[in-house]
Amino acid sequence: MNRQRGPRALAHSAAAIALLSLTACGDAAAPSASLLPRDTVVPVSEVTKYFPDVIKEASTGPNETSVGKPIASRSVVFVSADGKKKVTVSVDQYASASDAASAYQTAVQGSKAAPGFNPAAAPSLGQEAFAGTSQVGAEMHFGLGARDGRLIMSATHAGDIPVTPGNSNNLISLGGEELTTAKQVLGPSGSS
Repeated sequence: MNRQRGPRALAHSAAAIALLSLTACGDAAAPSASLLPRDTVVPVSEVTKYFPDVIKEASTGPNETSVGKPIASRSVVFVSADGKKKVTVSVDQYASASDAASAYQTAVQGSKAAPGFNPAAAPSLGQEAFAGTSQVGAEMHFGLGARDGRLIMSATHAGDIPVTPGNSNNLISLGGEELTTAKQVLGPSGSS
């Protein structure tokens, strides 16, 4: 994995964690959790449709912000050529829909309690969904999470991507594509 660890990268990580509050309010992904196939997360070409400046994949691996104990996960970070615009898409698979529902509720409650979190209208994604903004310093981020059966998907845009209704709607559309992609790859038994 290619991971930056400068102050700006840490601010992005802090905002994503505050927004979805996944590690702060639940158990981190168990080391024994499997890594979902790369094609479980949309390719960069799909991200570029919604965020034209985001043109490359920076890193991929397990979702380090998973809540509860997923059986498998995958997170992919996409960035602009200069690295200043960032979209992160993650998916977690749980042993049962009730395990996923419990983890999802934990993430939502943690997000609502996170400093700087402001809820947005819940997008129409999956069986349950939420969205909101978070701010770290002068940087504002928009993110969302959705549960569908045994899957939890999360997506965030950060960096020099401004929080606007258009960008928020683009991320919601990308999140819908991500849920569809994950369910197609994992099949009915993997997602429900």
